[in-house]
Amino acid sequence: MSLLKSMLAGAGLSLALATAASAQSMTPDFHDGVAMVVMPNGSLTWLGGQAAKVNVTGHRMLMRHARQLKPGTIIYRSGGHLYALDNKMINGHRVDHHAKSWI
Repeated sequence: MSLLKSMLAGAGLSLALATAASAQSMTPDFHDGVAMVVMPNGSLTWLGGQAAKVNVTGHRMLMRHARQLKPGTIIYRSGGHLYALDNKMINGHRVDHHAKSWI
């Protein structure tokens, strides 16, 4: 195989692997000012049906009434429901210490 063909094959393989790796990311495209809603069936969807910025009225309402998740909070899905576990003390250790052995 020529050098050019080898380089093209290598570039194609690298692109395929990078695409596969990024497709496996579980982090949604969740930018500042965008909101998600937990539906009755436990799924997540964008507020308004699509990823869009919340307007000024919505922002004010959210800032006034929403609870900020603390650093280290674990969000977990089980049985179609979402749960949040704050990084608090349990049995003499913080949750992030316990969580190291959970996966």
